[in-house]
Amino acid sequence: MATMTETIPQYVESELNFFEPPKDGSKPYNIVYDVPEGTPTKNFGEDTHSVKIADVTGRENEFTLDKNGFQYLKRTHAFKNFSDDASIKQYYYPEVIDAVKGTTGAKKVVIFDHTIRQKNTIRTPVTFVHVDQTPWSAETRVKIHCPEEAEELLKGRFQIINYWKPISGPVEEYPLALGDALDTKFDDIVPVEHRYRDRSGETGSVMFNPNQTFYYKKGMDVDDSVLIKCYDSLPGVAMRTPHTAFKDPTSPENPRPRESIEVRTLVFY
Repeated sequence: MATMTETIPQYVESELNFFEPPKDGSKPYNIVYDVPEGTPTKNFGEDTHSVKIADVTGRENEFTLDKNGFQYLKRTHAFKNFSDDASIKQYYYPEVIDAVKGTTGAKKVVIFDHTIRQKNTIRTPVTFVHVDQTPWSAETRVKIHCPEEAEELLKGRFQIINYWKPISGPVEEYPLALGDALDTKFDDIVPVEHRYRDRSGETGSVMFNPNQTFYYKKGMDVDDSVLIKCYDSLPGVAMRTPHTAFKDPTSPENPRPRESIEVRTLVFY
C-alpha cells in the first residue's frame, strides 16, 4: 500500500496503433515520395490496442537513457524563433548539442536534421508506435553524415538520440508516449523499408506486446524536453525506445494544437 510520501502513478488509457505485418508475408515497406493516385504507399496494416499510459509527473528523474531509453530534462532555451530554419540551425542546434553532451557525457554530437510538427501541416504528430532507426539504418546514418570519420567512429560506442520539446505550450493535444526499453523485446520491433526516390532507408515499426509499458509527461511546456534513444551500439543498456503521439482522453474540449520540434543527433564517445 502506498504511503503518504510515495508518488502514486496516474494513468490515462488510449488507443495506440501498432504494426500489423503484410498478409502475404513480404518485407514491409513504406513509400515516402509522391506516387500516382491510387498507388498503395505501404504494404502493412495497423493493429490498434487500448493501452494504459502512465504520467511521469513528479518522478521524471526515475527514467534514464541507459535504463529506459528516454530521459526528461528541464531546460530553458534562449532560442525562440522556430519559424526560420536557417536560424534554427545557426542558433538552436548549438543549444541542443550542449544539452545532449551535458546529459550523456558524449565527446562529439552531430545533428543531421530536425522536424517541426504542427496541426494542419505536412508534418503532423505521428500516431503510430515506431522507432526512427534500426541497427542497419543507424550505421548507415553515420556513413552518410560523417563519411570521412565513419570507419573510426563506428569502432566506438555511438547513439542516435532525438531531442524533443514543445515550441508552444503546455501540450494539450497529441502528447508523446514513450515505450520503456526494459519491457520492449527485440523482436517487437520490425524493420520497415522506407523507399525514397534515390535511396532506401529503414525504420522500426512496433508490434503490440501486452508486457510493454508506456509513459508520458502531461502538460509538457516549452522548458520541458525529452531525449529519445533511437539506437545505441553499446551492449547491456537500453538500445531504443518506441514512441508515438496519442489522443489524451483528459485533454480539454478545445485543446491547444500541439507544436513541437525534434532534433536528430548522432552521438559519439
